[in-house]
This record gives sequence, C-alpha cells and structure tokens, in this order.
Amino acid sequence: MKDNHCVIFDLDGTLADTIRDIAASVNRTRQDYGLPELPIDQIVSYTGDGARKLLERSFTDHPIDWDEGLQKMIRHYYDHPAENTALYPGVAEGLAKLKAAGWKLAVVTNKPGIVAREILKALDIAKYLDDIIGGNDGFPLKPDPEAIFHLMKKYGTAPENAWILGDNHTDMNSAAMAGINGAYASWGFGFPADTVFKIKVDSFEQFTGCLLKGE
Repeated sequence: MKDNHCVIFDLDGTLADTIRDIAASVNRTRQDYGLPELPIDQIVSYTGDGARKLLERSFTDHPIDWDEGLQKMIRHYYDHPAENTALYPGVAEGLAKLKAAGWKLAVVTNKPGIVAREILKALDIAKYLDDIIGGNDGFPLKPDPEAIFHLMKKYGTAPENAWILGDNHTDMNSAAMAGINGAYASWGFGFPADTVFKIKVDSFEQFTGCLLKGE
C-alpha cells in the first residue's frame, strides 16, 4: 500500500452519530433567547450546510443577530462536544486497519473545526487522522471541492486513489466535483438526493473491506 492513497471522511452521520449534541447546541442557543426547544427530527432536517445555515434555519421564528447567535451556538457545542455522541460500529477498528495499511486519512466537515477536533479527540480517533478540516478553517464549505484538492495535492494523491465517504449529498457532490471516488454511507442521517457515486456501503466494516481488498 502506498502512502498516496487517501480517504476523506465526513464526520456527522458518517463516523459518528452526533445529532443529539448538535440538537443540544441549537436548543441551548434558543434558550439563550427565551425560545422553546425544537424537536431533534426538525433539527436533523436543517443540518448538512454548515453551522450558520443550521442557525438560520433554527431561528426562522425569531431572527437574531446571526454573528452573535453563531458564536453562542459554537460555544455551547465546544463546551459539550460529545456528551451524547457515539462512533458508528466498526469505525475505530476500520480506521486503525486503514492507517496500518498506509492510507492517508482525513476528515472534511462543514462543522466548525474547533468543535470537530474536540469531538474526534473525545471519541479517541483523532490519532488516526492526518488532517481535520472544518467549516471555518479557511476553505469553502462542501460541496465546494477546494479542501479536497488541497489534501490531494498535499498527499500526492491521484484522483483514482482518493475516496470520500459520506452520508449526504454534499459529500457525494464534493467527490464528483473533485473527480474522485464517492462512497455513500447509508447508515447516516443525511440523504443522497440525486447524486451519483461509485459505491453504496451499509457499514463501515464493508467500506474498509472494499478498500483493503482493492490494494
């Protein structure tokens, strides 16, 4: 296995079930403004396009100063990053196998980077990752492929040797726009919409097996 093969993972709904802590950060922010909590299912429908969009969609009933509200929501999430968050089955083991086989591993998420790094550290999988790029780390949000191109250049990875694993249309569109392999993770809380991807996988173990068999 050569070092210039890489996998870029989404975080929410792909590596970990984060929705309860996402919802908690939204509802704590709503409480700051004296507003009632929103149901988790409603907040799920607002995710996928970064923290600011999540905030705006969660406050349609009471517009606020968006910059102030965003800082409050990020602070709440940073203070409680993984109280009710868990890895999906096979993630830690799969990352360890891919790392041992020489794959470069990264996370690109639309979640704020400072929060993403805290979550990955709390879940004890940051040690497997070569890079963690969040939504406020200097790159446009997915599906813009700029962060993907940056990592491919850094690792010296050809498009045919690069993968994105994600549970949402933003991930699959990122893969398509970057010209690399897309793997749709069916277990997450996102949705593929009308995107096209190379494979659909139903477990992290299945994904890991596909990559290691292809070595």
